[in-house]
Amino acid sequence: MIQKMLRSILKTICIVLISSIVTYFLIGLVEYKEKILLTIKYIGKKSSHIVILTGGTNRIKDGLKIINKFEKTSTFNSKILVSGTGKGFTKTSLEKNINFDFDFNLIECCIELDSKSINTYSNAIETLKWAKKNNISEFILITSNYHMPRAFLEFKYRMPNLKILTYPITPEKHNINMWLSSFQTFSLIFSEYCKFLVANLRIAFQKI
Repeated sequence: MIQKMLRSILKTICIVLISSIVTYFLIGLVEYKEKILLTIKYIGKKSSHIVILTGGTNRIKDGLKIINKFEKTSTFNSKILVSGTGKGFTKTSLEKNINFDFDFNLIECCIELDSKSINTYSNAIETLKWAKKNNISEFILITSNYHMPRAFLEFKYRMPNLKILTYPITPEKHNINMWLSSFQTFSLIFSEYCKFLVANLRIAFQKI
């Protein structure tokens, strides 16, 4: 009788615990979706250094287009890092991706390609090296909107004293507001949220 009662209590505790975890996860997932939508996009005209994270559609193109929004001056000296290009991607490869009005002289003078980064974690590490080498204290971070919360988390942890401005790019194929009616968009946000949680846990343990 007592064993049966204990099993019943244990079962109830497990159900409550699992339900709480699932509820907490789902609430966090919804909040992550809102975090994506609420990320501030830098709209200033002041020239600033730029970091573009590869991996998403049109990230590089949109990143380079931002330069055209800055005031055109003969003393443009901003540094631009394209991080995570992969081996074999050269400045010639970059030129072939540009089919809009752009000053190609900037590719030689101002753009640096990072082929070492393989994920967001290494993006942050290589960007820190780049920032130190070029004595940079502020830059615009460009990546897809669904990726920005995790990217900003990783970058701010590595570079707490640097001013990081955000410029999230909205993918054409994914409407974040319609995430519940699109399996692909929901899967994308779900996957990114899981990675965001893992990054938070790793950073929390590193701080101990």
